[in-house]
Amino acid sequence: MPFFRNQEGYNLYYEDINGEIKEQTEGTIILLHGFASSASFFKEQIKMLKKSYRIIAFDALGHGKSDQPTKLNLSKNLRYEILRDLEDLLSFLGVKERYGIIGHSLVGGMIGQLISLTYPDSVNFLILLNSGYIMIDNVIRNIFYNLLPYFIRINFLDVVANSVEDILDKIIPYILTSLADSLNGMKLTKNELYMLIEDQIFSMVKEINEYDPSGIRCPTLIIGGRLDNFAPEQMSEELHKKIPHSRLEILDMAGHFAPAQRKDIINELICDFIKKLE
Repeated sequence: MPFFRNQEGYNLYYEDINGEIKEQTEGTIILLHGFASSASFFKEQIKMLKKSYRIIAFDALGHGKSDQPTKLNLSKNLRYEILRDLEDLLSFLGVKERYGIIGHSLVGGMIGQLISLTYPDSVNFLILLNSGYIMIDNVIRNIFYNLLPYFIRINFLDVVANSVEDILDKIIPYILTSLADSLNGMKLTKNELYMLIEDQIFSMVKEINEYDPSGIRCPTLIIGGRLDNFAPEQMSEELHKKIPHSRLEILDMAGHFAPAQRKDIINELICDFIKKLE
């Protein structure tokens, strides 16, 4: 299995499908998985895309076949490491050509958005699957978000921005319970833990309020699911309003894992979108 060593010395698993015959393909597509997932999540999309394209994917640190971090860092935000590791992987593979990006969920989709904003001349197109405007990029934020009821998620910007202190007062004890096993050996007082959790959630809400995807200039396909409880369709609709040149598709009878559950329609939409660009 192919691995590359990142700047922290960890081995990260990657796939470079058709890399050896890239000149014979119709372009390069990068796949970005979500939190607690892996590149294998895209197996149904890979089956379709590898017939015509070079496909690059990797398992982020602590995910899939990549190394697990030796120490748990509750406040470490994965986005910086994922962005850095992707940049290093593309350099390692000698990628010079422009590429398309397909990102799933709140992490993979947000990383795709950040790359499109940072490297606009490198990105041909962006496809966001069950994504949104929130970055669930560390343990604390992930637990916090998973504890929120659906009615808050569908109105996240309004409800959380105005009531985050009240929400945290009710949720912090449950976050601490969820972290109980991970906290063994960590020398943090209860007050220090409370401050750490509050800092992560307050900064998360601040980042959301400041985030502006309107600078994404590449053609963008946004696919949401009517039954998605994790990244509700309202998030896809909000992205569509803010991203120029975007196309929105909300699928009935589709949840958060639509790329696997509804692979036929998802693949059809992806293929149609890319072909029309060509």
